[in-house]
Amino acid sequence: MAPTNEAFLMRKVAWRLLPFVGLGYFFNALDRSNIAIAALTMNKSLGFTAAEYGLGAGAFFWSYVLFQIPSNVMLTRLGARRWLSAIMLAWGICSGATALVTGVTSFVIVRFLLGVAEAGYFAGVTYFMTYWFPGRFRGRAMGVFFAFSAVAVSLGSPISGTIVGLHGWLGLQGWQWIFLIEAAPSVLLALCGPLILSDRPSKAAWLTSDESGWLEDVLDREQHDKEGHVIPIMQALRSRRVILLALAYLGNGFGVYGTVFFVPLIIKDLGFSNLTTSWLASLPAGLGVIGMILFSRSSDRSGERVWHVIVAMGLGGLGLLLTGMTIGSAPFELIGLCVAGFGIGADLPVFWNLPTAYLSAATAAAGIAVINSIGNLSGYLAPQLVGVLRDRTGNYGAAMLTCGVLMIVSAILVRLAGVRVPGVPPYPVRV
Repeated sequence: MAPTNEAFLMRKVAWRLLPFVGLGYFFNALDRSNIAIAALTMNKSLGFTAAEYGLGAGAFFWSYVLFQIPSNVMLTRLGARRWLSAIMLAWGICSGATALVTGVTSFVIVRFLLGVAEAGYFAGVTYFMTYWFPGRFRGRAMGVFFAFSAVAVSLGSPISGTIVGLHGWLGLQGWQWIFLIEAAPSVLLALCGPLILSDRPSKAAWLTSDESGWLEDVLDREQHDKEGHVIPIMQALRSRRVILLALAYLGNGFGVYGTVFFVPLIIKDLGFSNLTTSWLASLPAGLGVIGMILFSRSSDRSGERVWHVIVAMGLGGLGLLLTGMTIGSAPFELIGLCVAGFGIGADLPVFWNLPTAYLSAATAAAGIAVINSIGNLSGYLAPQLVGVLRDRTGNYGAAMLTCGVLMIVSAILVRLAGVRVPGVPPYPVRV
């Protein structure tokens, strides 16, 4: 197929799939992170300490880790079309139910159930991408996918901050309206999923036979250039590269979840109002969107993956170190959080091109699930760490310093993993 037709086909695939899975990730991120803005009033209303809030926020990741691999197994058996739609419906219901919590116990339970529901979405979409986007296009596809998440955190803060203003309407508090209103789009998307998604090119009625045949052939040929054959879960757990990447993702997660659940509270400590806090909290995530786009496109253009991840993780770590060292100084704290947001956003989409680039399709489901499961332990550990250190020290300085150091260690682990990415030349056309 000529390059111009190739470009047309990949645009066609991207416009069909990325808006839907991207919107899913937008509301996925919103429904798990809106707790950060809700906490501005919910914590006082329910009497939560920072540690109790961290416990509930992190409870999401107990089940998110436990059900990651089973969910990916279900996706391979049922197909993305049915399973991703079912996941959206489940998390929409669970997120809305957060409006019903009355104390620490119910808060932990509903967050645990939300983790069960969301467990398979990210890993499932990452695996799904390997059936639709050849390696030289996958970095940009993942960059767009991740950008939806960062936009959710960025726009979600002011949106949730505005919804809080509905306090008292129909007898509900503002933080309850956040969960009820922001859960509804996930349910609606779930109903549209079966009509939009196709499990693979050969099953897509919206592709011609020539288009689906060419795409299947390109993707099949890529698999022969990748390392290994079928690696079951237990063997993936013994793979040096998989473990090092999982540990790197774990450390990186302290930067992600040490900020996503606490940035509004960190900024609120500077004395800003709830509405101003919600707008300022959108800045780091907004810069994360820019980082995602710039780094993913640069990585695809050059064909280089590893150093893009290392540099981005390093920037994220340095930003958190600056934040931790300047607690109490609004300008420097905000600059540090913005640098951290840019770096964290930039490293995520390129990072996930490492396992999918060197693992075969059969191997990728196990490898991605293992990396995501181990790495997302940070989703529980980071909020706990930040909450406890905040209660003990009276500010977020020590917590941000710790998260920054762990991100820099993660950058070193990516280098030690020694991943070589075969068959990803610079892309020849603009898509």
